[in-house]
Amino acid sequence: MAIHNYHELMVGSAQRASTAITRLDLQFRHDTDRLRSALETIGSMGLTPDQIGHALSLAETMSGQRYCYLGVLDADGEQLHAVSPVGGKCASVGRPDPLPSFDATLLEAVQTDDGTEEQGSFLRITVPAVFLSIPETHGYLIGVLKLSRKSSFLSSAAGWQAFSDESNPLRAWLVDENNHLKAVCTDCKWTAPPTHIVTQLRKQLNDGSGTIASFSTAEGGYALGAIAGGTDILVATPRTPHESSALRTMVLEISGLVFLLVIGLGGVTLAANVVLVWPLRRLTYSVQKWQMEGVFDGRITRAMPLELQRLGQAFTRATRRLSRHEARLKEAMAHQELLMREIHHRVKNNLQIVASLLNLQAGRISNPEFRAEFALARDRVRALATLHRSLYAEDRLDSLNMSSFLKELCGQTLHIAGEYETGRIDMEISCDDFSMNPDQAVPLALIVTELVTNAIKYAFPDGRSGIISVSLTHADKMVTLNIGDNGIGCTPDQCDISGQQGIGLKLIKGFARQLNATFVQNCQNGTHYSFVFPLEQK
Repeated sequence: MAIHNYHELMVGSAQRASTAITRLDLQFRHDTDRLRSALETIGSMGLTPDQIGHALSLAETMSGQRYCYLGVLDADGEQLHAVSPVGGKCASVGRPDPLPSFDATLLEAVQTDDGTEEQGSFLRITVPAVFLSIPETHGYLIGVLKLSRKSSFLSSAAGWQAFSDESNPLRAWLVDENNHLKAVCTDCKWTAPPTHIVTQLRKQLNDGSGTIASFSTAEGGYALGAIAGGTDILVATPRTPHESSALRTMVLEISGLVFLLVIGLGGVTLAANVVLVWPLRRLTYSVQKWQMEGVFDGRITRAMPLELQRLGQAFTRATRRLSRHEARLKEAMAHQELLMREIHHRVKNNLQIVASLLNLQAGRISNPEFRAEFALARDRVRALATLHRSLYAEDRLDSLNMSSFLKELCGQTLHIAGEYETGRIDMEISCDDFSMNPDQAVPLALIVTELVTNAIKYAFPDGRSGIISVSLTHADKMVTLNIGDNGIGCTPDQCDISGQQGIGLKLIKGFARQLNATFVQNCQNGTHYSFVFPLEQK
């Protein structure tokens, strides 16, 4: 209600300014119409210039000396007679420049700012006249109304009625085509309104269909319109005490509403925090603690909403079930790991027993070739036993650390061949630190055992010394195995891996296919094998 009342009062201030322009226009039209009618009547009577001057003096007296200047000009604009009231000083405004044509009355607004007493705003009426003379001559009758007045005149009974209303004080400025303002009151020292107000009113006047543009601001109302003669005038009306009171009432009521709104929002926020946000945060914290520590602390209070109580109870039941299920899974995994370690341990023991039996059987065979075959079988079985022993010794059963396993396998092969203590053959082993699953480690171990055993037996005959190198590298998901020696090498026929080979080379080719490996054999400067295969990820 307060906002509505204030809005109506604000509109009222603009309406008062528009009404003031209308009243000023009516009063000016009355004065200008009377002056123009008098001049046109005198000009058409066919009087001599002297008679016209006498008639103008009579008209000035009858008007109560409201005119600033009345004069008679000849066709060249030279003054023949002039009538001015006491104190009137606007004769310089009485001569049009240039002179108008003789066919119509001219009404125009004139502003002067030359620093003299004649500066200000004026309304000038020029009427063509015919003078009684022989021959007949033409001239002009000039009447000037002064628009700019002193405050004493504006507030007097003889002045402008719009300024005499003490309940509606006005300020007015005449506006030229460049939006420059000239105060109607010459001695009031009014502060001109900002330029943007004049621009806004001018735009509103040009865009609209009315003759007066107006709007209200917090300071009061403004209106722009034309008065008699086409002179634009800007009127400002300040806020009345009633409007100021309405503004204060509106501010107080809005402040009260804002205060109540803030209090209400604060209460709603606090209630939401107590009833909803804090319990949800507590529940979120309990879930995070359960994720990190495995303990769910779902403290439920009666102050919590029923839905959150049920949600907390559901979380409590779910986390307890998950904890029990997780404990059972951990127990099952531990049992499974124990069984796998036991299986690898038993397989290793069984393979060692098989290797021992093969070794005993080989000792009873007198044929050297048969004894050598038994020894090869024994070495292969021992390689598998070493792999299973490494598996159950590792922390993980699904992968094998190849660096430690390869060093142990090569050292064991050299030791079984009886060359570890002699020092005749050195082993150079290099391996990247990575893991491999048992499905690939088994054929790889058998390849290494086969090739290292062959190098020990055949690469260094007649007590020659040498070096066997084994390297295993991993890069870009590919594994490269290089095994070579600097022994006597092999013949070109032996290097032809596509021809007939012994069981050892056939096993190597079979294990390479199992690894999806490509391999190359080189018999220059010893015997060298290179295998490249992809590393399977688990």
